[in-house]
Amino acid sequence: MRLLIAAFVLSSLCRADIIINLTSPQLQAMPGSVVTFSGTLTNIAASTAFLNSAGLNLSGGFAPGDLDAGPFFVNAPLFLAAGGATGTIDLFTINVPAAFPNGLYAGEFTVLGGIDDTAQDLLGSANFSVQVTAIPEPSTFVLLAISAAVIAVRHLHTRNRTDRE
Repeated sequence: MRLLIAAFVLSSLCRADIIINLTSPQLQAMPGSVVTFSGTLTNIAASTAFLNSAGLNLSGGFAPGDLDAGPFFVNAPLFLAAGGATGTIDLFTINVPAAFPNGLYAGEFTVLGGIDDTAQDLLGSANFSVQVTAIPEPSTFVLLAISAAVIAVRHLHTRNRTDRE
């Protein structure tokens, strides 16, 4: 029993809290593009925090392959000392599929870790969103230009006819 209490007290004392400050918590994207979220990580606890894993979830039908926490594993340190912080680093990317509908999609980025390199406790999280806005196809612009030209020619033709009469 004493061992269990000692383990609980030790884990409470060594609990690390990470503040994730995203540079821009909302980014805009077009279908077929990739957006990268960057930010800083700050350990506000009195002990070292091992940064062992990261997770992403995003609403709206994104496939697991569209969410990539790889930049976190490349850029984040293995641990942050008490009071330590990173500079601005790339944390994760979102791949917006080519045929994705317009809308605002909300998500959450989480960092897991703890008192050693095997801990998987939730250390911190940050909410983010992606505003997907499609731009018209080039063929739409061509069709619009042709329509405007036809209307202009017709208008000039009608005007010239009226002037002659």
